[in-house]
Amino acid sequence: MNLPHNFATTFLLAVLLLLSGFVSAEESGNSNDTNVKVAAIIVNLPGPTQQFIQVEMTLKLASPEIAEKVRTYMPVIRHKMILLLSGKDAEQLRLVEGKKKLVQESKNAINQALDLKEKEGVSEVLFTSFLIQ
Repeated sequence: MNLPHNFATTFLLAVLLLLSGFVSAEESGNSNDTNVKVAAIIVNLPGPTQQFIQVEMTLKLASPEIAEKVRTYMPVIRHKMILLLSGKDAEQLRLVEGKKKLVQESKNAINQALDLKEKEGVSEVLFTSFLIQ
């Protein structure tokens, strides 16, 4: 009897369908969302010791229409972020003030890459992971 095989197939299909509902709009590329996730960026930091920074961030957009432009310009955005992070001092970034300054600089750099003003483009940069080693 093929009942176990059919049950296993049906169960696997049900699990896959259930899990597909947990994919966020930012991962699926839903253009109605105002959040776009930026994959981890890892950069060596300047200084006498070998240190690096790894950041992951989510960009909050002024409108859902900008999401596709952000995805199209993602290589330029990542490039700008790598250059920005490469010039940072690890000790300053360990402080809350340094992180807040980096948020503003990141927002400005990304909006510049998109050729948009803050009210039209990226309204907020949220660090979802921030590691200095």
